[in-house]
This record gives sequence, C-alpha cells and structure tokens, in this order.
Amino acid sequence: MSSLGDQYRCPTGQRGRLVARLMNREHEPLTFWGLTKITIHTDYVVLDVGCGGGKTLSRLAQMVPQGKVYGIDYSADMVKFSKKINKKLIEQNHVEIIEGSVEEMSFKDDFCDLVTAFETYYFWTNLSDALKEIKRVLKPGGRLLLVNEMKFGVTPAKLIEETFVKLFPLEEIQNIMQLVGFKGVEVFTKSESPWNAFVAQK
Repeated sequence: MSSLGDQYRCPTGQRGRLVARLMNREHEPLTFWGLTKITIHTDYVVLDVGCGGGKTLSRLAQMVPQGKVYGIDYSADMVKFSKKINKKLIEQNHVEIIEGSVEEMSFKDDFCDLVTAFETYYFWTNLSDALKEIKRVLKPGGRLLLVNEMKFGVTPAKLIEETFVKLFPLEEIQNIMQLVGFKGVEVFTKSESPWNAFVAQK
C-alpha cells in the first residue's frame, strides 16, 4: 500500500477510513493530555472542529452529560464514518455531526461554550480566518482548545512533506490568536515531546 500521508488532510474512500481508524486509536493519548488543560462543565455546548474519525466526540459527550457535542469536518466520508461511530449518541440528540469548513461554519454567533481542535490547524486554508470564525461561534467568555502533535522546527521535513501540513512556530500561533481578539492565550508543551496545546478565551 502506498503512503497514507495524502489522506490526513481530507480522508476519503477506503484509505480514508483506514486513516480514521488509525487516528481514533493513535490520537487517544494526545487527546487525553490536551483535555487536561481545560475545565469542561457538564452542561457545555462543545464544538469539535475537524472531528475526523469521531472518537473525540464520544469522549467529549461523556464529559458533558447535560450538554451537547457538535462535530464538523469537511470530508463527507469522515462525517459518515463519525456518524457510524456515534450512532447511539446521535439518536439520543447528544451528538450532532455536519459537513463543513472551519473558515465558514453554519453555526450562529455566540453558539457554544467550547471549541476543540485536535490535530487540525495544519490543514486549514487560512489560520487567521479560521480563528476568527471560531471566535464568532463562541459565546462571550467561551474558550478554544487547540491541541497538536506536530511542532514547527521539530517535526521532520519528510513527514511535513508527506502529510501536506503547514506548521507555524508556537509564538506565531499565539500572536495570531491575540490579533484576532482572543484573550489570555496560554501555551502548553510536553517535555521531551513535540506535543503542544493552546487555550484561549473569547
């Protein structure tokens, strides 16, 4: 089988479903680490941007038993895959998953308490525009949790080329967040690891 690197941006077809299964399994430690950086109330409305294989939606739903979790992904195949993973939660109206782009979401202003984005910013067409749109759908005082496995200056160039990602220095991401109007931007890193996370407030 050829490299799956081209499938991480927008997983499609059989190879995309394989990537989704890999992401659901391999991203679990990173996801749990990132979620320790933020407090999530049980009645939160949460939006997961780039929900991919859908496993993070299941985890978030467990954390907000009185709330609701939304997922958005611009891969139609990933939306279908995520809906299958979360079938019971969708039937209970606890999870809802839609197809769409982070740069232009259909959610109304001041819609959710928390936006999460795991392993996704590298694929956004325009980081600043995406962050502005995320800020729009957050409620006043709402927060963004951005969690990443790759890191500028650390991730091997070959991997960057194979997966078609666009990385920014952590300081630049922090600056862009502040420029679009986010407050109290915090940066977290894991010792001896490229893992990094950002927490910011509207």
